[in-house]
Amino acid sequence: MPLLARILLLLAALLATPLLAAAQAVPGASGEEMQRAIATARRTLPQFWERVRANAPSETGYAVKIVASDQHGAEHVWLSRLRMRGGRIVGTIDTKPRIVRSLRQGQELPVNEDAIVDWMYFRNGLIVGNETGRAMLRALPREEAEKLLKLYE
Repeated sequence: MPLLARILLLLAALLATPLLAAAQAVPGASGEEMQRAIATARRTLPQFWERVRANAPSETGYAVKIVASDQHGAEHVWLSRLRMRGGRIVGTIDTKPRIVRSLRQGQELPVNEDAIVDWMYFRNGLIVGNETGRAMLRALPREEAEKLLKLYE
């Protein structure tokens, strides 16, 4: 299992609260803190793309979180293994969609920048970005949140 999937699985297990369910929904349904996190991620997206292009040896696991939807609803999914294909950025769905039935884990998907709500990567083994994940940590008991914060740069 890829490192990103393992980290996200750990976060999901620890964040199995109503806030996690809200965070999986379309932005706007998850409160002011989540909206601020999404705004920060979108505002800093150009710096993320700079890091992707730089592809430094100490940086790995570049991923973006998007809003995906179909007739069954909408949810956030992470796309990793970002690459260029035919002049477009393509990613692989890293998380298992629970609501959007037209997508599956491991499927390649073109990245539409308007759908991006967060981004992350690892630098020297620590998480950079993942603003929405940071926002969800605030809902955890302090001790649990402090443990998870040690995974961030």
